[in-house]
Amino acid sequence: MELLTRLQEDMKTAMKSGQKDRLGVIRMLISDVKNIDIMPGKPSPLAVVESYAKKLRKSLEEYDKLGLKEQAEKLKFEIGVVEEYLPKKASEEETAKLVDAFLAANTFTEKQFGQAMGAFMKAHGAGLDAGSASRLIKAKLAGK
Repeated sequence: MELLTRLQEDMKTAMKSGQKDRLGVIRMLISDVKNIDIMPGKPSPLAVVESYAKKLRKSLEEYDKLGLKEQAEKLKFEIGVVEEYLPKKASEEETAKLVDAFLAANTFTEKQFGQAMGAFMKAHGAGLDAGSASRLIKAKLAGK
């Protein structure tokens, strides 16, 4: 099912069941997905949802730093709703196994981290968290 269609169906369900908080998040996602035509570079609907999730995570970090618990909890809920529309990412253990296999098949030095990271993400990027992959590759190349 296309992402926009799925969002619209979920919006109807949320309206009927009276889930106002969920409805607000879904409406925001629908708005962002519909505005793709006016965005620079015309990203895919999935890229727009990922971008929105990234903004929410960054806001959550700021709220945590400021000690705003109530707003942080609201953002955690919103992030949970947004992540329902994103593909599932590989776990930390699965990512570690892929990194080990990749580095066993290729020889990179610590100074070639950028090249190693680029090649790894090109080969496995879609289903992985780039942050954890970067951390693992950096640690393996440093010999830790």
